[in-house]
Amino acid sequence: MENSFSSTAPEGPFNQEKVFLDFVKRIGKQTDNRRAVHIHLSRLRPYHQREHHLRIAQNACEELIAKFQGTLFRLINNDIVLVTNGATITQIDETILRLRYLFSDDPMLAGDYDLEADQFCTWFDLTRQYAELIALAIQKNEELEALKLREKAEAIAAINGKPPELPTTPLAPSQLAAVAQAINQADLSSLLKRQAIFLVNEDRKPEPLFKELFFSIEQLQKTLLPTHNLLSNRWLFQDLTRYLDKRMLVILRQNDDSTLTRSYSLNLNVATALSNEFLKLDQTLGASVRKSIVIEFQLLDVFADVGSFTFARDFLKERGYKICLDGITHLSMPMIDRRKMGFDLVKLQWNQDLTKFLTTSRADDIRATVQKIDPNRMILCHCGAVDAIKTAQDLGIKLMQGFYIDEYVRNYGRNQKEETRNLADAIGRHRAEADHS
Repeated sequence: MENSFSSTAPEGPFNQEKVFLDFVKRIGKQTDNRRAVHIHLSRLRPYHQREHHLRIAQNACEELIAKFQGTLFRLINNDIVLVTNGATITQIDETILRLRYLFSDDPMLAGDYDLEADQFCTWFDLTRQYAELIALAIQKNEELEALKLREKAEAIAAINGKPPELPTTPLAPSQLAAVAQAINQADLSSLLKRQAIFLVNEDRKPEPLFKELFFSIEQLQKTLLPTHNLLSNRWLFQDLTRYLDKRMLVILRQNDDSTLTRSYSLNLNVATALSNEFLKLDQTLGASVRKSIVIEFQLLDVFADVGSFTFARDFLKERGYKICLDGITHLSMPMIDRRKMGFDLVKLQWNQDLTKFLTTSRADDIRATVQKIDPNRMILCHCGAVDAIKTAQDLGIKLMQGFYIDEYVRNYGRNQKEETRNLADAIGRHRAEADHS
């Protein structure tokens, strides 16, 4: 029985576009009695594309998969493609009806069900429409590759200090109230992202210690105000983050996701840490859970109101939380006295300028500053290239965060096997040369 019922990685769906294309090519001569259905979950509203909805949608297909040698592919955009062997349209439609019922309050599924004009599903009878299915598989692979290229270009731009392209129209003060109201009313759970902070030791797989929770600002902008740049005015955006903070706290207080119960960090405004919304969350957490949570404050926010920060810091530490100072660069780092300010951790932003700085005559000053702060209490964040790991090792920093580290961890097992294979080949060549001599 063929079964590609996809698993889901912590950071999102496993990319099955290539597996989908390989599968369609493989069954090219075995299309009799096969049917496929493309379920367009990506057309649903974002609040219906949360992880638990997608898991339930996949689970609803299990019976059909088991009974008719089914194969399921979950694509990067959350769509599902289901291929069966011997199932009739009626039998497949029983599963589709269950899915329609699950999402029945979505605007796309309003109105009478018309199989011929259905926007929820596209059907394929492979005895007649095999070419259409392989065209879909090729298209989805091309879309995935285009997405990877775009993300790579944005990452390279970020490494070089160039932000990704954004709308040029700035957010105006007159629009702030409307955007804030939209944030308060919108379901932002689908925009919630997580990125782990890893303990990186030489010759050992990086170990995730906790994960930072944050909203995707790019997706938020596309959802709420796609024609404007929310980041164009630093102070207006800082004001918006207060509303985002409160939405985050509501999600955490009401969440039913077991992976969000402990070992995470939140980047909050100082005022948020003193708000009723934070107190409500705090009251739901046990002492051991609070000890596993890190509260991050931005450097500018700390110095904007030192008195409020001091009060918030003492309150949080008394409750058991750890405190982290975020927004530090190699230029501002010498001004930081971690111990006097009462921070447990400090986040240092990596970019190529930091790496280059360590090759100048002032490199020893940076290393001395890191030692004063304590490298064991520092996190090198925004790690976007292999140079970040080299820089961390140079400075003695073992806690790291960034998309390059995420990718490194995902490929760790594969890299280790390749290194072992290369070593074995080298030993084999050495022995052959020795025997020949």
